[in-house]
Amino acid sequence: MSIFNLFGQNKKTVFKFKDPENKACFTCDHILKGERTILFVSHDANGDWQFMCGQDDHTDKNAKLISLKQATELDPTVNDLYEMPLDFGADRKSVKDKWEPFRLPTE
Repeated sequence: MSIFNLFGQNKKTVFKFKDPENKACFTCDHILKGERTILFVSHDANGDWQFMCGQDDHTDKNAKLISLKQATELDPTVNDLYEMPLDFGADRKSVKDKWEPFRLPTE
């Protein structure tokens, strides 16, 4: 073990998605600041992913872009959704709960 990895930095996160690791995804600053956890994920008809905290108190200022790989590093359990088809989402009440899939509403 390297002295530079004493505190868990540089952990290798498994990446299961078929999309490229550098695919741009949406999240909120609550997730990036560590204030909230990922409780809502969507995979829309265009193939875009969102990894959100599940709260309704967002404004445009809260929107952030991350890579798909970064989403799996922030919360490795999102890898459970790697096969989620287009037009579906999944949510959960807490990080200890299982993802509950649902079809996204059509516009």
